Amino acid sequence: MKIRPHLIVLSLIFVITIASCSAGGEIPAGADTDFGYTGIQKFAVSIQDEDVGYMILDIQEYGPDSFIVTQEIEWNMILMGTRRNINMSLSAVTDREFNLGSEVMYLSDGSAEINISAVRDGSILHIVMGSAGRTMETDREIDSDFLPVVSDLACTAMEWTEGQKRTFSTFDPSSMMILQVEAECIGFEEIDFLGDTVTAAKITISQMGTINTVWISSGQIIRESELSLGMEMTRVPIDQEGDITSTRDMYEVFAISSSTIANPRSVGSRTFILEGSIDWSSLELSYPEVQYSAGDTVFVNTGFPEIVSCTFEFPDSLRDYTQPTSMIQSDDPLIIHLADSLTAGSRNSWEAAKRISQWVDINIVNNPTVSLPSAVEVLENLRGDCNEHTILFVAIARAAGIPSRPCAGVVYLDGTFGYHAWPLVWVGEWVEMDPTFGQDVADATHIILAAGDIEAQYVINSVIGRLSIRELD
Repeated sequence: MKIRPHLIVLSLIFVITIASCSAGGEIPAGADTDFGYTGIQKFAVSIQDEDVGYMILDIQEYGPDSFIVTQEIEWNMILMGTRRNINMSLSAVTDREFNLGSEVMYLSDGSAEINISAVRDGSILHIVMGSAGRTMETDREIDSDFLPVVSDLACTAMEWTEGQKRTFSTFDPSSMMILQVEAECIGFEEIDFLGDTVTAAKITISQMGTINTVWISSGQIIRESELSLGMEMTRVPIDQEGDITSTRDMYEVFAISSSTIANPRSVGSRTFILEGSIDWSSLELSYPEVQYSAGDTVFVNTGFPEIVSCTFEFPDSLRDYTQPTSMIQSDDPLIIHLADSLTAGSRNSWEAAKRISQWVDINIVNNPTVSLPSAVEVLENLRGDCNEHTILFVAIARAAGIPSRPCAGVVYLDGTFGYHAWPLVWVGEWVEMDPTFGQDVADATHIILAAGDIEAQYVINSVIGRLSIRELD
């Protein structure tokens, strides 16, 4: 068994950045109002006090009733000892209130590329995701007339008074979900803007566990902060140049303090106390047969299955865990062919699952990525971190008719807990596997915080920066 580094790709970082755009709000009398909506704005971006790069936002007129909103990021980050240059671009056509008409997002870290486009047609948002030369289309129903391109643009285009709250929907291209947003104006503050002092509205924006604080003045964002990730975006002069080269490994930055764990790679039962200022009721910490919880206490029980299905049959209640999704393309012909070749002749679903896990472990080169995990992209490139190992395993298992789902949580390694992803598979009962670690059965330091596709990583964001763990004897 080989233990390799791991890191959940914090796609939330890009969600937060995509949301960081500009517009206007109600500013108290006497404030400078000469900025306006349109033009180019540049932000320096840091994560946990580590400078990682820039974000450039450009809003331009597009006819009498529309804007074109473009956003570009260039970041330099170290991920598990490997330096990565990350590029993301977003281009959207909106009306004068930044209501979404269409948009295209591109994300690349040099090893993987994802393209996502969305076009609005009345109450339907038609989405196309492109990965590894293949596309998948899906439709999302819009339940209101107002669907802004990003939540910040929506909030900054509204008039605000102190204490005012609003709720609306927004489209998140990174997860291809329509999210509910809660926004509140908590007051007005004097704040530095490129050497001048301006009065800014201070707005908190909450969605799927992410809470951004945005300072807005006269049609422009002055500063934005996300406390959990420790992300700061600060306005800088447009002509500010100079390469930003990060010096700290993001795995170390987001490591979780812990008591010392003896024999961490063993299976069996362990009990952990999760500590921190966290709403534990918002997390799903109980998963039949592998993990149970009581408040902030989690009981992990990993082991080889006692009940193994002699066929590939499963209860109808698990059928959803055999279906394709936008990123788990289990209906892709190449994935189906691979699943058939790997599981041919298997005596039961557990043997088939082990074959799949071992193939993923051997064939996927451990290569940290900052991208949205896509099974067809992983199969094309045969590289990735724990997200990519997990997504490809789940896609192959589902193509073979074995119920499986991704888990997001934490695991103990080298003296601390780190954020990690691994699969749950049903072979007559639920079993945790870890193809990233080369474990047919995941060891008992794997603590599940959420299960599901990309949306599960939103849940992780609610504990980042707040969580510590200790084991009970």
